[in-house]
Amino acid sequence: MIELKKEPCIIIADDNPENLRVIMDVLKKTDLRCNLIAAPNGKILVDIALQKIPDLIITDWEMPVMNGLEAITVLKHNPLTAHIPIIMCTGIMTTSGDLKTAMEAGAVDYVRKPIEEMELVARVQSMLRLSASYLKIKEQKEEIEHQAHALENVNEVKDKMFSIIAHDLRSPFNTLKGMLMLLEIDPLFPAELKDMGKDIQKKVEVLDSTLNNLLTWAISQMQGEESKQERILVNEIIESKLLLFKNMTDQKRIKLTAEVIADTYIWADINHFRAIIRNLISNAIKFTPDGGTIKITTTKKENMVVIAVEDNGVGMSKEKIDNLFVAKTNQSTLGTNKEKGTGLGLMICKDFAIKNGGRIYFTSEVDKGTTFFIELPAR
Repeated sequence: MIELKKEPCIIIADDNPENLRVIMDVLKKTDLRCNLIAAPNGKILVDIALQKIPDLIITDWEMPVMNGLEAITVLKHNPLTAHIPIIMCTGIMTTSGDLKTAMEAGAVDYVRKPIEEMELVARVQSMLRLSASYLKIKEQKEEIEHQAHALENVNEVKDKMFSIIAHDLRSPFNTLKGMLMLLEIDPLFPAELKDMGKDIQKKVEVLDSTLNNLLTWAISQMQGEESKQERILVNEIIESKLLLFKNMTDQKRIKLTAEVIADTYIWADINHFRAIIRNLISNAIKFTPDGGTIKITTTKKENMVVIAVEDNGVGMSKEKIDNLFVAKTNQSTLGTNKEKGTGLGLMICKDFAIKNGGRIYFTSEVDKGTTFFIELPAR
């Protein structure tokens, strides 16, 4: 059985003060403990209803400025108030035709004047239960929609992972197998062997990055996976990542620098933070041309630390920007040296930033570069 709210709100609209007093006195004598609000016409009824979102409305038909029927029509066409039960209370418009007109407008019950106390109380109690059931159904609907959205996201991630396994992993593995077979059956000159070794190294680096992101993303999506926040020295993590990417920046002659405020600390999961910095630097290198620059800086904003990774690379189009963090539409773009990726890196950054009480945002302009900002708690 649906339980009534402890203190339901009821708006009573009537241009006759005596009628308002009678209805309010009747309801005050019950054990409903309602919050009763009076309105002298339909216009004021609508204004109050939009502010208070009551549980029930009782309105007269004939009123100045805006009559009850007009008020019902306005309220039923507004999503905020469309669910509120409305009782039409009148002593003039009492024919069966009037009843039909009121119901068609959106009233759900009808009380004739002069008021019969028992009838009014019974109808009010019935309508309050109806209002409570509406709210319960609304909550259940929102929960179902939330679960459906979450399930849709899980399916999108699953599809993304299978796509990566089917294409981004199988293709490099097949290429590597072909190279290794060639080494077995065809003797190569030292120069050719050296060039093939470089190609193998690049493909292994791509595979290593893809597998890291795939496993990181899979673990982050597992039910029960939680972040374990601790105090992290930002300088230390960034310096270690500069060394990690030195070989890649040297190959593209990219100047990678860091201007990090000394002794900058954040409160986050250290594995999450490492993954964020690794992916942002990797992404910047991928889209920065040979001889370009990448700069990492930090700033403090109230109780947050903002880490910026800025490049002077290719930038992004509006279409790319709009779909950047969407698993379903996110597609990897080739880097300036045809580097391949999976598109998972930035989604990992967003997921981990949120899990640690922060956020990710960016600015980008085609052919001028992109700056990603990660904002995380300082304590």
